[in-house]
Amino acid sequence: MLKKYKEQDFKKLKEISLDRLFPTSISVGLMGLLIFSGAMNGFLLYGVLYSPYVNNPIWDTILPISIVIFIVQTIITIFFFNNKRAFSYQYFQSIFATFVILKVSTEGYYMFFVIYEDKFAPTYVAQIGIATFLGGFIFLIISIIRAIKRVKDGHFREGGKGILNFSESKSYVSLPIIFGITMIGGAISRLLSSSDYAVSTLIELYFALFLAAVIQYALVLVWPEFLLLAYCKSKFKSFEIEQPEL
Repeated sequence: MLKKYKEQDFKKLKEISLDRLFPTSISVGLMGLLIFSGAMNGFLLYGVLYSPYVNNPIWDTILPISIVIFIVQTIITIFFFNNKRAFSYQYFQSIFATFVILKVSTEGYYMFFVIYEDKFAPTYVAQIGIATFLGGFIFLIISIIRAIKRVKDGHFREGGKGILNFSESKSYVSLPIIFGITMIGGAISRLLSSSDYAVSTLIELYFALFLAAVIQYALVLVWPEFLLLAYCKSKFKSFEIEQPEL
């Protein structure tokens, strides 16, 4: 899909790779994602082990897999936190970053669904959560298509505006906002009409869902840039950055 594009078509991305996508900057970002991932996995582990109400059989599969992946994530993140290794294996670091960002984008929902089960919340709350979660994957597909289109339109050539120039992409940025407002509006209307559940409990759930959605959609927004970076590091020798001398 991108094979016909040459190195000059990614000059803007090369500039970005020397700035916010510098190997050491990515290492710091990976550490931040690891901390968040640890918090979400810890929340899930605590809920499954200590709440008698969090007993959906699906957690018997998700929990051990998630813990194992988190352990692997921890080992690799610590490996790349060394500057020399970050530069020496920067291509693999970029691939790892694309995986971790996608993984972490979904983990905020651990908190939401654990609280949902623990509080015996109504079914429609879970349905809103699932719809929001799936909406994030639809937005991911849109983000990938948009990134490829911006490459084709020359936005990554020298002097281009890259992928995160939202002043020219108002309709794209507004998609998750409109979707979020629609979901929140529906949730509020159900909240006001519900008399069987404590308002404070539902507010707690919606707040957890809001946080999960913001994290998911924000990470999905930037994910294609990391995908393009990994592609360019695999194809163009100039994207291999030398470690600065101290």
